[in-house]
Amino acid sequence: MSMIDRIRQRRRISRQNRAIDRAMQTAPTQAMRDEIAYFAQRRPF
Repeated sequence: MSMIDRIRQRRRISRQNRAIDRAMQTAPTQAMRDEIAYFAQRRPF
């Protein structure tokens, strides 16, 4: 994997993490937050 690919992957992961954080903060119920956390833990990198 080249240096550029690693930088792109790190940026993509950071973007995904920010999206997950936003979803967790705006989820209306605890059940929704639990579901978001469940899927976030099982996402491939």
